[in-house]
Amino acid sequence: MLPPYYIISDNHFFMKSDDYEKNRREKLFKVFNCIKKRGAGTLIIGGDFFDYWFDYPDKIPNGYEDLLDELKKLNSSGISIHYILGNHDFWDFGYLKKHIGIITHDGNLIVKINNKKIYLTHGDGILKNDYGYRFMKKIIRSKLFIRLYTLFNSNFTTKLANKISNTSSRYNHTDKNVHIIKKDVLDFARKRWSENYDMVLVGHYHQVGTINENNKSLTFLGDWLSKYTVTMIDEKGLWQGNSKEFLNLF
Repeated sequence: MLPPYYIISDNHFFMKSDDYEKNRREKLFKVFNCIKKRGAGTLIIGGDFFDYWFDYPDKIPNGYEDLLDELKKLNSSGISIHYILGNHDFWDFGYLKKHIGIITHDGNLIVKINNKKIYLTHGDGILKNDYGYRFMKKIIRSKLFIRLYTLFNSNFTTKLANKISNTSSRYNHTDKNVHIIKKDVLDFARKRWSENYDMVLVGHYHQVGTINENNKSLTFLGDWLSKYTVTMIDEKGLWQGNSKEFLNLF
């Protein structure tokens, strides 16, 4: 993996084509074009790029064709893509690697730059009171659940997921719990810092910003529902802003 690292997370692209969705995708494609023009580096997706993804042997969800095409163009231009699978898109069983060239990670991703050790995670299940979610996470990621899910017709499950996505088009993950989120995630980061990681980057919670402590840092990776967050790490350090601010850098 070569720097600079361009990081996006929690895009939650939906399986539909209204003006809101088209605008979000256009913003992303402009970021991709800027990265291609710069000519080097790595795109890191922090999870939940798709609001729903299940990789059936014979079908993938409809509505993502242009996104997959742009990802493939970015990869073909020489930009490697690493994808930390999130709670909405964990069920990739090889399609993204085979057809797009994306390297997927079903856990955390560790990178280095300037002798700094960086820990990237989607972050679901970090909150201390998420007992129910952590239990459910084990179930829905189990081989048995996946095998049973594939028994349902892919057209049915995709339509069901599309309906759920449509009802949550203004989804906001956690703003009412910001204080708890930041406290628990900071405790999580402190544990990683004690393991000699210098920077911790966390998605899932749709928060932005960096907390610095004792020459260590915790960065929230934002989202693409309203914030259009881009985080970049290069030899100069860490930068974060929205897609427009990112384009204005160059």
